[in-house]
Amino acid sequence: MSSYQTLLRVSVEHSYNQDGVCTCLSFLPTKKTESLLLNAGLLCKKTTDGIQIVYDKDSLEALEMYVQDQQEPLSFDFKVYSQDADFKSYTRPYTAVSDSVLYFDNRAISGSGEQNLSVSKNVSNKDFKKMDASELADIIISKDRLLPPEFVVRIFANNGKGQLLKQWLGPDPTIYSIRFDSRQRYWKYYLLGKLVSNNKSNNAFCVVDPDKRFEFEATGEELLSDQSVAYTFRSKKKIPFNDYYPFRFQLKQKGQGDEVVVINQLPAASAKQIGTDKIADQATVVAEIYINS
Repeated sequence: MSSYQTLLRVSVEHSYNQDGVCTCLSFLPTKKTESLLLNAGLLCKKTTDGIQIVYDKDSLEALEMYVQDQQEPLSFDFKVYSQDADFKSYTRPYTAVSDSVLYFDNRAISGSGEQNLSVSKNVSNKDFKKMDASELADIIISKDRLLPPEFVVRIFANNGKGQLLKQWLGPDPTIYSIRFDSRQRYWKYYLLGKLVSNNKSNNAFCVVDPDKRFEFEATGEELLSDQSVAYTFRSKKKIPFNDYYPFRFQLKQKGQGDEVVVINQLPAASAKQIGTDKIADQATVVAEIYINS
């Protein structure tokens, strides 16, 4: 009877998610890796935050032969895609360069336990590779240039610091981690409707954070495409996108020496709704939120 154990894991974290776990990714092995998994008696299983590769501890001969092959070093190669169409919209980093892709491998890593695959603590622009880079020669094919993966992962069994099979089979599980940060945007509120038509100036209102973590400033009036007028308010600093914001903003109306709450909880920003605004004389992408009063 076979007894399967975890050989290694790849785990992806994302600060966009409330629990920090990135659950929207699909790891697709290359054809070469599919063949390797089959011939070495390994299984690749999806986990909540990535994948795990498991082995039959009573049948290691084939895997050991692959690891010892000097002609073709063993590596597990995956192209990773997101099932969330907005993944790029809320994820850092981002590049508009179409011939680059995020790339991670374990060649600079030694030791057991949890290991970080990105150059820095979190994924950054340093992790991009040109699609024609030697590291990607056996992975990226022509159609990937049109529909590129979110990133590529390669786990080598020999990383230049020694053979890793004994480490993988050791008592401490080897976990290769990738950590993404959320993209940050200025938030811009557009106030529409009766509150605008009944008041002559946006100076009659203010957007406030009851917990005083963020500040907003009135940024005047704007004429929208349907010829309606909106009063606008913009955050003074960028705010990270999140799937659950641990704060709330209020719309208050200014009175004589006092402010009255008009809307107790304003809608939050979405990565789907973005536009541009001029900030410090530069065109800047902002998260747009519309309030129809």
